[in-house]
Amino acid sequence: MLCRMHLLPFATRLGTVRTLWPSAETLFSDLQQEMERVREFMSGFESLLSSQGGFAGDRAQGSVAAAAPTSGEGFSVCQDVKDFAPEQLSVKVVGRKVMLVGQKETQSADDKGAFSYKYEVLKREWDVPEDVDAEALSCSLSDGRLRITAPRRALPPAPERTVPIELAAPQPAPAVEDGA
Repeated sequence: MLCRMHLLPFATRLGTVRTLWPSAETLFSDLQQEMERVREFMSGFESLLSSQGGFAGDRAQGSVAAAAPTSGEGFSVCQDVKDFAPEQLSVKVVGRKVMLVGQKETQSADDKGAFSYKYEVLKREWDVPEDVDAEALSCSLSDGRLRITAPRRALPPAPERTVPIELAAPQPAPAVEDGA
């Protein structure tokens, strides 16, 4: 077996010896820089999805959310949550936003000793329009679909009043100049 002492005479004749492998410091610093770029990209992508109300993310994950128009009925959203049990879901109203959060953990082990752990999170948020009563928000779960609804605010009836008619002074007709 050869050691450095055996190779020393050759190394002095060859000059500086370089390895084919990069040093570990440069390898890991490159990896850290790449991971930082990926994190920045993902945070930008996440903010883009959240600015679009989460609808694009719903399609990407295969779940569907549909918001009903607020005219007439009020606010209504239907979200596919068939992968989550009712106790794994929570719905909160924060200001004028409705937030749905689902969290699920799955653990399994086989007879060979392999172990797997899966953690799933579902986060959606919707803006509640100003004409909707967010305090009267209700949720119902049926066939793996969560429906979140809130009625429109009842506007107080306007009291009867007579609207006066104002007479405007007649406008004089503009003078027509004969240019011929």
